[in-house]
Amino acid sequence: MNFKKTINIRLIFATLAGLLLFNACVDKNDWDVDSSYSRMFRPANLAVTGVTATTADVNFVAIPGSAYYLVELSQDSLVFESIVATLDTTANQFTLQNLESNSPYSIRVQAISADASKPSSAWSELYFNTRAEQIMEPVLPGDIMSRSVNLRWTAGATVTNLQILDGDGTEVMNLAISAETMAAGSLKVTGLSPETSYTAVLLNGTKQRGSATFTTYPDVPDADLLFMMEATDVLTQETFDTLTVSSVTFAFPAGTYYNFSETLQLPTDVAFNFFGLPGDTKAILNIKQINMGTNHEYIKFINLDVTGMVYENGVPTGAVYDYLFNQSDEATVGSIEFSNCLIRDLGRTPLRLQGSGSNKYIGLVKIDNCLVYNMPDSYYFINSNVSTCQMANISITNSTFHNIMRMIMHTNSNNESLVISDCTFNNVLASGRYFIDMSTSYGPTSEFKITNSIFGDTADDNARGIRAASAPVVTNTFATSDFVLGGSSISGLIDYLGLSTDLFADPANGDFTIKDELFDGKSSAGDPRWRFQ
Repeated sequence: MNFKKTINIRLIFATLAGLLLFNACVDKNDWDVDSSYSRMFRPANLAVTGVTATTADVNFVAIPGSAYYLVELSQDSLVFESIVATLDTTANQFTLQNLESNSPYSIRVQAISADASKPSSAWSELYFNTRAEQIMEPVLPGDIMSRSVNLRWTAGATVTNLQILDGDGTEVMNLAISAETMAAGSLKVTGLSPETSYTAVLLNGTKQRGSATFTTYPDVPDADLLFMMEATDVLTQETFDTLTVSSVTFAFPAGTYYNFSETLQLPTDVAFNFFGLPGDTKAILNIKQINMGTNHEYIKFINLDVTGMVYENGVPTGAVYDYLFNQSDEATVGSIEFSNCLIRDLGRTPLRLQGSGSNKYIGLVKIDNCLVYNMPDSYYFINSNVSTCQMANISITNSTFHNIMRMIMHTNSNNESLVISDCTFNNVLASGRYFIDMSTSYGPTSEFKITNSIFGDTADDNARGIRAASAPVVTNTFATSDFVLGGSSISGLIDYLGLSTDLFADPANGDFTIKDELFDGKSSAGDPRWRFQ
């Protein structure tokens, strides 16, 4: 029936056309044609795609009757007062090369007629911006010291100077690049400050050719006594038992491995730094369990691979230690801190306070710039659930957590603050397990907040959010669509409509680099090491 309708419509139009022709023969209103409008069509659907720092692909619809196309390129915004290139081409698809990075460009294209009597087309115009160039290599752990860094870029590339900016973007150095240094493509920058974030910007005149961010390591921490460990040294209880100082630093060379297969008893009234010296691979510290004395000003782990995985001659045996701290004896500690560490593969948890027979108090638990992964559904990553145990302040910043089945438990006693900032979480929380559990009766009394963070995939759809006497203040914190909670939601999260695999480069293999250029938090949320560059 539709076919017949189509035919009928065509017959009607044919009849109308005949009438119009007939009327045209007798119509006295003949119209003249203005020949100035007889010109080429402008190139349609002009597009610039595949833009890099120095190239861009151009394509448009070919115009019949064209002899060639005139192309003009200008470094402005559709003004065309700064023409930098003019070319003739018969192609309607081509690549612009040798562009300047991070620069505005306008392109316009005109069809030139093969018929000399026929005017050229009007211009088709488009604006685009090249991406920032990146000829700098990433800064590796072995490049960084406490007061210097080795920077590398494409050898022989034309560069004039290197800016060093602090974390606020303020220039602290501007170093001229000599011809010799330019040819080598490397420079050691000295005079930096320990434990400071910097951005190195490589320039050719005023044009940026690359950048790299890094954070200097701390100096070997000051202490009354320093043990500069050798690769062949062994940790022994006797070494700790003979300590008579108030503070000690154990410095472990990069790439070394230290195992302590018994419970390590720390002597009371001694502050400890366990420090990994800079290098390509962090020193591995593998301790079955640490028991704290009655009093410590601090216990710090810095730039170490703290693991429960047991190694023999550098090879995992398959055995796993359950705890780092599992404190039941009385203890008062000013702070327990992990900075720039790997914390991984423990059978239960790195930090548990337990037992009601004596008081356990930690003034500050601090996790900063760490990668934390592979903790089973056994105990919470931070675990305290009796009234005689308190971790007064918990601070977790600039860190990534994945394959963690339980996060924070602090029940049966209040604490003062719990702050989570600039962190990435993915594949966290088993069924029924909380991100934060303080019970409904307890919680932080002064500060409770989550900011600038990203929550990716939950390990189970029946995971739980936060249970506490009060809700945290949540700001600039995002949740992917596969962050699913079966109860106790986290109020204030911003929905990201894609999956964690849409947002992160390769989350299954621990790469949480943000790949979605349209993500609102690409430069402000999550662990800073993964943010969009």
